[in-house]
Amino acid sequence: MIELNTNILGTFALKNGKIIRKIQFPRDPRKLAEKLIEAEKAPCDEELQLISYLRETGIKSVKVRDPRRFSGSKLGIEFIEDKKSTDPLEIASNLGISDNEFTEFLSKTNLEITKIKLKEIDRDQIIIQAIASLDDLEESINRLIKRLREWHSLAFPELDLLVKKHDLYAKIVNSDLENLDPGLLKKINNAKEKTLGIEFSEMDRNAIGSLSKSILQIYATKERIELYIGKIMEEIAPNISALAGPVLGARLIALAGGLNRLSILPASTIQVLGAEDAFFRFLKTGKKPPKHGVIFQLPEIRSASKGIRGRISRTFAAKLAIAARTDRFKGKFIGDKLREDFLKKVEKLK
Repeated sequence: MIELNTNILGTFALKNGKIIRKIQFPRDPRKLAEKLIEAEKAPCDEELQLISYLRETGIKSVKVRDPRRFSGSKLGIEFIEDKKSTDPLEIASNLGISDNEFTEFLSKTNLEITKIKLKEIDRDQIIIQAIASLDDLEESINRLIKRLREWHSLAFPELDLLVKKHDLYAKIVNSDLENLDPGLLKKINNAKEKTLGIEFSEMDRNAIGSLSKSILQIYATKERIELYIGKIMEEIAPNISALAGPVLGARLIALAGGLNRLSILPASTIQVLGAEDAFFRFLKTGKKPPKHGVIFQLPEIRSASKGIRGRISRTFAAKLAIAARTDRFKGKFIGDKLREDFLKKVEKLK
């Protein structure tokens, strides 16, 4: 049977240990490292070319080290596990490459692979910092909007009752009435005519206007950070992002301490991430354990009746554990399917 052997030198078709067809890789360690990392998940272009050639010559099956890499590719050839593949040193010898030369090139390539993978692993630390920044911005908004409402209520206390959304309140104080609901605008104007507040001077209005502008700028920064988190989650954890949403997914990664850590956590732990205080209280006092942690932010859990929240939380945590492991090991994108399966189970629980 034909053996398909891919190593740092290239991809080779061998019969009884002899090369019958080959496509060699470039001898640039950096470029080769990138190619080999891509080939961990699926066949590389050189392998596909060689497989196409073998298929055209009538070959029906080949031996490979890891048949799983070729599963789902629909290449028209059966891939059988090769438990005794040809030593790459033998292939190197057939190509006129000495053992020392091969070993030196292997070391350089492995060093480049390590550098690339370390950078990939460290990328999840960016998510942690982005989420921390988002929390800081939210905290700043809450503090400043409280001050803005108290300050502006001296002149127009009725507005505090009419407008509950903080960003809309800041816009109105900033005289930004564009796209404001006509009904609400009418209520505001009527209340302003009968207000019990004091009269602000122009200097007062300018000062409070500056505060409202600053708050709106923080809101704009928060939106940009959220968009950034969405993009970086697509890059680092696309399955988690598709299942949980980018912000909640990033928050789970941050709470776990990184994607690697999240990928090894059991679903039961993922379920209560962010509820550590309540969990330790349960351990200490024996009171009811928490049913969910930060995943309560998920609309399907938050909007569910109390009787089924726990079951929905367990279902979601189990799906997220799968998504985390898939993202950690750079598996195929299954986020949409995980999300679809989760929603179907939610419907059954209702």
